[in-house]
Amino acid sequence: MEPIRLENDSGLALITLNDSSNGNTLTAHSLTALAQALTDAVHDDSVRAILLRSDGPAFCTGMSLSDAGAKPLGTGEFGNTISLYCECLLKIYRAPKPVVCCITGDVKAGGVGLVSACDIVVASPGATFQLSEIFLGMIPANVLPFLFSLRLAPQTVRYLVLTGKKLSAQEALAIQLVNEVVPAETLERDLRALIKGLFRASPKAVARAKQFTGMLYGEKMDPSIELAKNSFTEMMREPEITKAISDFNDGYSPSWFSPFSPKNSLLCKGAV
Repeated sequence: MEPIRLENDSGLALITLNDSSNGNTLTAHSLTALAQALTDAVHDDSVRAILLRSDGPAFCTGMSLSDAGAKPLGTGEFGNTISLYCECLLKIYRAPKPVVCCITGDVKAGGVGLVSACDIVVASPGATFQLSEIFLGMIPANVLPFLFSLRLAPQTVRYLVLTGKKLSAQEALAIQLVNEVVPAETLERDLRALIKGLFRASPKAVARAKQFTGMLYGEKMDPSIELAKNSFTEMMREPEITKAISDFNDGYSPSWFSPFSPKNSLLCKGAV
């Protein structure tokens, strides 16, 4: 089974993350296929819009870490994954056609980056969002260029990174990580209405709007991504991080996991 499926349905490019049973984890293989699907959709003159979706409840639980704790960065499959991941996010962000993301389940770590790069994000009430890298001693460096200021306020990003908090769909809507939360029973109808509206827009105007808003953001994206890659490289060279990933893959908690047993009965006295 291919990890990514591309179909053209009456001018709508349907790009499906096709391995939900395994969390649609991102590997060099799946990211190569995703990059090709995005390229094909952009270059197909019959395509007016792109819909990114999953084949089941889990949308994307991030990059696969199965090789990360076993091999130094820059070797093997995991070494290519970092650059491929950034390439896919840039293809989504810079596509001259509108990219809509539909989410019905869990989005974690690198999956949040895929979502953030999209133009329009529609979620069902059961969707969840989490940046969980902090628990493995890492930061979501490759995600942050598409979150920091672009979608979320800087301190909101810090809050999500530092706490690893899992957001509900409504919480994600409140901070504008997603654009719409639609009841599951009307999701198909409302998504069709949204796509219908996009099909009424001038393709040239859509491309110009994306290009112009990107120019207003400034020339920050490319250097931000290079900074992210370098940060990720440095993290993956740290023995404690590669050991934490290896322990996680083996079902163990990292060494820094610590219980919290406060001596004071009240942490916030103003609450009483």
